[in-house]
Amino acid sequence: MRNFLVDVILIVLFVAELSFHHLPKVLHEILGLAMFALIIFHVAINFRRGISLAKKITPRKFFFLEVDVALLLIAALIFVTGVCMSNHLFPNVASSALRHSMTLHQLHVSAPYAMMILIGMHLGFHWREFWQRFLNLFGLTEFYQRRKEFFYTAAAILSLIGVAGFFLNRLAARLTMKHIFSTPATDLPAAIFMLLIVGGIAFFAVVNVFLDRKFLTKERN
Repeated sequence: MRNFLVDVILIVLFVAELSFHHLPKVLHEILGLAMFALIIFHVAINFRRGISLAKKITPRKFFFLEVDVALLLIAALIFVTGVCMSNHLFPNVASSALRHSMTLHQLHVSAPYAMMILIGMHLGFHWREFWQRFLNLFGLTEFYQRRKEFFYTAAAILSLIGVAGFFLNRLAARLTMKHIFSTPATDLPAAIFMLLIVGGIAFFAVVNVFLDRKFLTKERN
């Protein structure tokens, strides 16, 4: 249950951080620092599990490790660029020129969208475990067994919302670090923007579950 709560809090913090245009800048920095600290805690409590993955490497384990390493590198990149650009918590860490660097700014803005993809893939690998804990927490296991089609439909709708979010957020342009001041998505209310991000995570989780079942080995950790 501890791992499940940490996962949920990390997702909430990530969605809030990506919605930075709806937050005071100082709060954005505080939440970013809290998120990075929680990522370190998440890695620490799952360290032994990660080591076990490195033993007897299979195609599935190798892909899993690649996603995890990429996720950690992206998180570190976001944290470092955020510290360099900080105006509140770490105003004296970087020079004024570095703090106002356009390249640094573009990296900090673009990297979270790559992280959104990787978070979805990471959840896809852990989906059975994550989903079972969710059902147990809310006492929905029996209801799920009777109404699986309801949950499948909800997942499909949420994924479609995520696809709409890719276009509204100009995902391709963000990933290629094009200079974007705003998008149709950023003009939407905070709750709708956050739903688009959650939908994006759900889409890549669903895609990864499909890929895992169809093309990777049948081995389960």
